[in-house]
Amino acid sequence: MLTVLIDTLPLGTGHAARGIGSYTRNLLHELEEFNDISVVKSSAEDQPKHIDVVHYPFFDLFFDTLSVIRKVKTVVTIHDVIPLIFPEFYPAGVKGKLRFNKQKLALKFVSAVITDSESSKKDIIKHLGVPESKIHVIYLASNPSLEPQSEYAIAKVRKKYALPKQYVLYVGDINYNKNIPQLIKTLKFLPESIHLVCVGKNFTPEPIPEWKWVEQQLALSNVGERVHFLTDVLVDATDELSALYSGAIAYIQPSLYEGFGLPLLEAMKCRVPVISSNTSSLTEVAGDHALLVEPTAEAFAQAVLSINEWSKSKRERWVASASSWQKTFTWKKTAQETKKVYEQVASH
Repeated sequence: MLTVLIDTLPLGTGHAARGIGSYTRNLLHELEEFNDISVVKSSAEDQPKHIDVVHYPFFDLFFDTLSVIRKVKTVVTIHDVIPLIFPEFYPAGVKGKLRFNKQKLALKFVSAVITDSESSKKDIIKHLGVPESKIHVIYLASNPSLEPQSEYAIAKVRKKYALPKQYVLYVGDINYNKNIPQLIKTLKFLPESIHLVCVGKNFTPEPIPEWKWVEQQLALSNVGERVHFLTDVLVDATDELSALYSGAIAYIQPSLYEGFGLPLLEAMKCRVPVISSNTSSLTEVAGDHALLVEPTAEAFAQAVLSINEWSKSKRERWVASASSWQKTFTWKKTAQETKKVYEQVASH
């Protein structure tokens, strides 16, 4: 039987509440369902003497997450290399650059690299010099606990957070690539009855450039009263998050760049029309089931207005089709394809 050690460090850090935590948790859960593989967590007290493969589900460009010396065959997941695409907005510093060179060297000694999209695969080849033959594209899936919610549940969550009946939704972080200022500016081109709801723990005043950009855009667009920042919707509060998705006019993914884009599938699962930037991996994840537009406020607003004019039957047809599309992305499939990589690595 194949024995695989999975590094569960991301589950004990700030990544636990992000996509990396979701990836690690869901992959582990599905891998543990297989009878022909023994999965060991790196945090487990009793480690077996023989390990066939070690899997690091996270790669940090500027911190030592990989060792150059490899005692066991190693698989590493690189979700994206966004800081290398926008280096002026993700300064590494002197120490970070040194660690980057060390991390890049360590990659030469891994047996395989897994990534989330064809877009990320191209970036990894270009920026990290990993041979194409070593890289395996394995798609992710939405949160299994999210489900479309009833009108009652939607009304309840709206009341709890004092939200209006009409709003567009964003779920995620405030990093530069997320393009939040353009998302906020979108409200300038929409009727005053339509608000914006942003869910994420980092939508709170901090002495960082990203928050400064948010504040500046709120002032410039004069839409502060129409923006709602929900910072305490917890990862495991899936009923609340489902209701927030379900009650939206549309979900907007405004990103300039993404390695995957899990919220697109989450919104589709909750039967909400999706508007997304036509960039990077987002076109792969969306397929023909999102309104793909340029990442500008005007384009997002035009898409919202278009959706708002749909008849009830058109909206229902659209979300039903998108829901079927997102069902083709499953964590079981992610685990099956990941297991194949382990087997390939172990047999060489």
